[in-house]
Amino acid sequence: MKTLTLQEICTDIFAGATIFTNNTLSREYNDDGFRVIRLADIQNNEISFKDCLYYNKQDYRKNRYLLQDNDILISSRGTIFKVAIFTKSDNQKTIPSGFLTCIRLKPELKMSVHYVAAYLRHIENDIIKHSSNTENAEDKKPKIKLKLSDIYNIKIPIVSAKIQNDIDALATQATSLLRENLQKMQEIEKILEQ
Repeated sequence: MKTLTLQEICTDIFAGATIFTNNTLSREYNDDGFRVIRLADIQNNEISFKDCLYYNKQDYRKNRYLLQDNDILISSRGTIFKVAIFTKSDNQKTIPSGFLTCIRLKPELKMSVHYVAAYLRHIENDIIKHSSNTENAEDKKPKIKLKLSDIYNIKIPIVSAKIQNDIDALATQATSLLRENLQKMQEIEKILEQ
């Protein structure tokens, strides 16, 4: 089966913004600031915006990190490998933290972001194991330290449009079921709080 590297199928792959101090992050909404997606904001393969922090400084350099609709975020640091697709639902300027890497597919290739994200989740163990920067092999849970060059060279099999469409349909169903389940869990919590 033909494969292409992520570098070959992407218009851009970049590490998230480095923010040196928590003093510049706040829960307060700021029209001039940037919403920051952190590792903790990715849960169950989705981005949860409810606990996002905001970088409230005017910093034109952070514009370089602005996320676009259908960008794929993967954890490049930490102990849990996470993959999520960013969906632009409002006009808030949003950037990934330095523990995440953004993968932006070439639109002209018409590759499904759901397929690429699902494939990255599928080969999670290979990505971590083959990273030359993982921690001590005796650790129960190795620390992930992926360099951009590690990510550039991840090979993605080129599959038919039908397979990609099937994955899109299944991903949509799974997301719907997950959201329904989370909503029911919240309803249970409300009842228990009464």
